Amino acid sequence: MLSQAIKAGFKRSFMTGVASLLPTTLTILILIAAFGILNDYVGKPMGGAVIWGLDRWAGRGFGDFIVSYTGHALADLRATDHWLKSAIGFPVAAVLIFFLGFLFASFLGRKLMGAVEQVVARFPIIGSIYGYGKQVSDFLMKGNKQVEFKSVVLVQYPYKGIWSIGFVTNDGINILNEREKVEMVTVCVPNAPTLITGWVLILPKSDVIPVAMSVDEAIPFVVSAGVLLPEKLRPGQPVPVEGPA
Repeated sequence: MLSQAIKAGFKRSFMTGVASLLPTTLTILILIAAFGILNDYVGKPMGGAVIWGLDRWAGRGFGDFIVSYTGHALADLRATDHWLKSAIGFPVAAVLIFFLGFLFASFLGRKLMGAVEQVVARFPIIGSIYGYGKQVSDFLMKGNKQVEFKSVVLVQYPYKGIWSIGFVTNDGINILNEREKVEMVTVCVPNAPTLITGWVLILPKSDVIPVAMSVDEAIPFVVSAGVLLPEKLRPGQPVPVEGPA
């Protein structure tokens, strides 16, 4: 009995430690991976381009300074993964992005960008990829609008008898309201365990069941694949009363 209690206590403490460290560990790993991708595709190439320009046009005195400081000539730095490439590449890339943003925000820049988009859109595959990318960019940046879920509901999806958690995002579309003669709502059903993919459903309001769960409570529930269910919604608890969706 005592050994079982010790084992249970050890297991509980170990799992608590894992749960405590997991968010921080995942955050660090994601940041490291993101930095590695940016460094490989932005920092190093941009730094290599700058070093190539310096090697081509800078005076001999500058080259001698680099040799004395790093122990490598400019040509050697460009051919290797020296940290100086990233140290130069990231600031230069940030400055270029700033000036490009300033340019494209101007009247002439918008006209130029529109002309480029028209040309790119004519290519079958490239145009489709660019179009999707632009939609994501406009969604994230234009107008600085925040997308907010209005409420949490249950819907029968993907077919009758199977219930899924969804977020009410908007009212229905007027053509459906008029055709079906019922009030409709737009519901986003996320694809667990992420919130960035899912399905957009337009349903009769009478077909959705409001859930006494805030959006902040529903997001961990989806991300954890249903593990983090609020205590008030667990079986055996009184059913909370929730207003209309």
